[in-house]
Amino acid sequence: MHEEKVKQLIQRYSDVYLHVLKKIDSIIAEKVNKELTLDQYYILRYIMLNPDCKSIELAAVCHVNKSAITSMTNRLYEKGYINRERSQSDRRSILLNVTEKGTEVFHRVERRIEELVRSYIMYFDEDEAEMFVNTYEKLYRLMMTEEDQQT
Repeated sequence: MHEEKVKQLIQRYSDVYLHVLKKIDSIIAEKVNKELTLDQYYILRYIMLNPDCKSIELAAVCHVNKSAITSMTNRLYEKGYINRERSQSDRRSILLNVTEKGTEVFHRVERRIEELVRSYIMYFDEDEAEMFVNTYEKLYRLMMTEEDQQT
């Protein structure tokens, strides 16, 4: 690709990226915030998909320090959405799992987000939607590969 074309694409991306990201975050936060903050939702989702995870694992995935994760998981624990159990194999480790109450909240919020995304994605034809998601997945893989190479 020619350098000038790359510059044009970067400018177009920059022009729209922040607006779309902020708008989607705002809409999701509005729909989710009744029960969870957006960060709490992401953490609850991770724990749902990765039972018996540890805080250090969450911190790495969320790209924050362990104290920030501890603060966020404390709030989820206080709401009764997660529980903490000592690992049987390493008594120093605390394993995080979603409670029944947390599972109910997670599914409720997940449905709201699905409805939101559906309201926009229905304007794409199937090929456009596939290409859009495939492009984001590719960008994510590139970023993770770069991150792995730096560590």
